[in-house]
Amino acid sequence: MRNLVRAEFRKVATTRMWIGLVLGGLAIVAFYVVVIALTAGNTAAGGNALRSLDDPGSVRAVYGVPLEIGYILPLVLGVTMICGEFRHGTITPTFLATPRRSRVLAAKVVAAAVVGLAIGVLFTVMSTGLGSIIVAARGHAVLLQSGEMWRVLVLVAVGVGVWTVFGVGFGALLKNQVAAIVTALVLVGIVEGLLSLALDWVHLGGVAKFLPASAADAMLRPSNIHGSDLLPWWAGALVLLAWGLGTALAGALSTMRRDVS
Repeated sequence: MRNLVRAEFRKVATTRMWIGLVLGGLAIVAFYVVVIALTAGNTAAGGNALRSLDDPGSVRAVYGVPLEIGYILPLVLGVTMICGEFRHGTITPTFLATPRRSRVLAAKVVAAAVVGLAIGVLFTVMSTGLGSIIVAARGHAVLLQSGEMWRVLVLVAVGVGVWTVFGVGFGALLKNQVAAIVTALVLVGIVEGLLSLALDWVHLGGVAKFLPASAADAMLRPSNIHGSDLLPWWAGALVLLAWGLGTALAGALSTMRRDVS
């Protein structure tokens, strides 16, 4: 198993795509951190602006950009880790070398989790470093002395890793790289919002909090908030993890039952 995981790391490291995705992700995180931090509390920015940075929730939103927005490119990386092999035909010799497909797919999940966590740490360092500079420059407390804030930062990095695993599972389900990426982004970015509205319309709004993006949102909330329409932070983390592992398991079962050649 160790050799399989090492092989998956080598596959990621020897392709150029991951470099572009990481650099693109850093650029996206930096852009949104700047925009959110500079417009927070600015009524002229419209209704989408956060409350003043005196509110700890606004500071959490600045530092939490990797989990709210930056997860997109790690998710894409997860998809390519499995779909790239189907696309280029390397999945056949991979399964011939290791006939037990479950071991190959488990190795991909482990590698995706580690790579995604590393990217999550990198993105979180970017959002926290740049965000704290802007927050301090605007005359507000950066709140990095708070244990609760550090808990949020850890959850942000871990959450990005889970989204990468989600990408592997989704790629294993659909096999086609373009279809898997587009479908995953549409489901999380658009369909989930529409589904939440539909559930609320039929008085089942409580179900929406168990959807993946809502679970990720819950991870950024403080533990002592009341009257929230989201899960507690720890429950949000468990639900997001369940979505990631559940999707990976579904993808594994699908791949093990299909002819890949």
